[in-house]
Amino acid sequence: TRIMSRTKAREVRQHGVKGVYLGGDWLDIEECAEKFNIKHGSCPEGRDCGACPRSRSRTQAAKEDGSYDVLIIGAGCVGAAIARELSRYKLSVLMVEAGDDVSQGATKGNSGIVHAGFDDTPGTNRAKYCWAGNQMFPTLDHELHFGYQRNGSLVVATSPEEEEHLVKLKERGEANGVQGLRIVDREELFELEPYLNQRCTA
Repeated sequence: TRIMSRTKAREVRQHGVKGVYLGGDWLDIEECAEKFNIKHGSCPEGRDCGACPRSRSRTQAAKEDGSYDVLIIGAGCVGAAIARELSRYKLSVLMVEAGDDVSQGATKGNSGIVHAGFDDTPGTNRAKYCWAGNQMFPTLDHELHFGYQRNGSLVVATSPEEEEHLVKLKERGEANGVQGLRIVDREELFELEPYLNQRCTA
């Protein structure tokens, strides 16, 4: 006897696959041309299409000679944040993206960690800007509400040699301007995170 479930499996919809999310509503791919009033064959390759909203916005944002003050390559979280900041100024800005939507590359697949900069080599550009960028996140989250959480991080040691490495990491971080770094003993470590490996010492 074959038993069929009466509950229909919920269809999983992915933006850019068989449709798009537009203003919070799902739009089937077949309906896109009608929605945007784009006729088949009206966008020859390599030319701007007068019917395409994206083409219009691209030409309207350009200066009189067709150039731009700033070109941003990539519409991930960094590119989008740069474009947002530059929108406060009287600049002609063009942002280009290879994907069919924003945040489809590294932003989509990253681990969500906001690095503090304690592991960066002093004197490098990453060391120079990492902590400064870290400190911008609370303000950005207050304005954009993307769910930022300041959880802190633990780098653990399981031997005297690794404890020496913790000291070097702390010194490196302080050289980079990172604040709030400290080394905790084993007792406090397990109070903070009781399910760590028992071999952890600091």
